[in-house]
Amino acid sequence: MAFEARFAVTLPPGACAGVALPATAPREAEWPAPLHPDERELAHGLPEARRASWIGGRLALRAALDAAGLAMNQPILATARGAPRLPPDWTASISHKADLAVAIAAPAGTPRVTLGIDLEQLRPLRADISARVLTDAERAALPPAGPARDALVLRLFSAKEAIYKALDPWVQRYVGFHEAELTLGPAGEMTARLALAGGEGPFAIELHDLGDLAGPGFLLTAATARRGSPIEREGQPPGPLAHPR
Repeated sequence: MAFEARFAVTLPPGACAGVALPATAPREAEWPAPLHPDERELAHGLPEARRASWIGGRLALRAALDAAGLAMNQPILATARGAPRLPPDWTASISHKADLAVAIAAPAGTPRVTLGIDLEQLRPLRADISARVLTDAERAALPPAGPARDALVLRLFSAKEAIYKALDPWVQRYVGFHEAELTLGPAGEMTARLALAGGEGPFAIELHDLGDLAGPGFLLTAATARRGSPIEREGQPPGPLAHPR
């Protein structure tokens, strides 16, 4: 069913929700009721190819905000950077692929934490994108050509997309793929080292693999960003996003 709720859960990085997208652009009579009139007006002006994913993203974000404790009665439009416009003490991010839109939201907290999320579809890569999106060290750690290599390239790509969305409120610019380098731990956990071209920061980045929520065939990654280095946080009490609410 178009725009059917898939999930809405509260996790350590924030509340996350998913909404099913229709295969074709729905008629306006099929648009869901929760859309604010101003959101409907904006959706009208979008290219038909983008309309369903934009509507689904807003519905997923409203569900995530509800789960996180914020009922948004006003329209959720966009900032100049294209992010969802929310009250200043909240943070959120949206992503979509194929037949699914997802969103994550949480109070920004004190010290401030920002969120990013990215959804990718697992698939064979028709072209090798590793040189464009990975550093030399990341490429050196890849397995030989094949499905496992493609899956790892997409996983690293998804994590970087989530990181860049989480960083955007801080740096207010496009962040290139080579400004973050990821390493895998023994259990497959990812850690990030930033080398921001503008010298911003330092920032502490935490990555969360949420792939099980999206279902088979998808990668779902969330990132949190906070000012300060990971070393400075060792031994300190966890911040507001460190435990489920």
